[in-house]
Amino acid sequence: MNNRRITKMSLSTMALLISCFFGVAQAAEILVDSSIIDRAMEGIGAKYTASAQSQEEISRLANEVSTTYEAFKRANDALEALLVLNAGWRMQISAQEEQITTLDESIAGVEEVTREIPLLMEKMLSGISQFIELDYPFRVDQRQNSIRFARDAIDNPDVSIAEKFRQVLVMYQTETQYGRTYETYPDTITLGGVERDVNVARIGRVALMYQTTDRQVTGAWDNSSRQWVELPAGDYRQEVQKAIRVVSNLEAPDILNLPVMAPEAAQ
Repeated sequence: MNNRRITKMSLSTMALLISCFFGVAQAAEILVDSSIIDRAMEGIGAKYTASAQSQEEISRLANEVSTTYEAFKRANDALEALLVLNAGWRMQISAQEEQITTLDESIAGVEEVTREIPLLMEKMLSGISQFIELDYPFRVDQRQNSIRFARDAIDNPDVSIAEKFRQVLVMYQTETQYGRTYETYPDTITLGGVERDVNVARIGRVALMYQTTDRQVTGAWDNSSRQWVELPAGDYRQEVQKAIRVVSNLEAPDILNLPVMAPEAAQ
């Protein structure tokens, strides 16, 4: 009886022991599997860290590429602007080179022109002097002074060639204007060997008339005979007096009967 009880107890104990043994084995197996998972998780974490680092590197390189592209774009735009500017400068340089060539040719002829200008001025001054001597004798002193002034400028070594030539041209311009203007002025002329105070009226180079201050003697200049000629008082005294008033702007312009010399045929 006792033996059976012991046997049953032994079997129960053995079953319990076996169960404990298998439980310990499974627990050990579970512990072993948990360390593997930890190592796997560490590997995955390392991969994620490397992936994040790679992404940061990719982002950095992308930013550098974008910055480099923007810099290249700005440099390219600047290059295009410089090319356009350079083309404009080339055109200007070409035009300036043509101007330099023209100026060089002009400068080459300056020496010859400089030699000819003094002779030309002498001929012009001589011609204008002769013209004044043969012209109507109005404002004689003023015109002779202009000739002397131009002559002094030509003979003065301190006066430039340009200024000398300008003085001669001014005389020609003044003489040309006398043919298109009219004036009246007081003067003293010799009539019959006697000096008389008169009022002179000049109408361009068409007529040059005088009338004494007492209005008793009226006359005109006869350029063919180179002298003053007295005019009939009944025919011209009122007309010459009226001409003097018109030229002096004391009367309105009107048709006047004046002594005008007929033109002569050119020789």
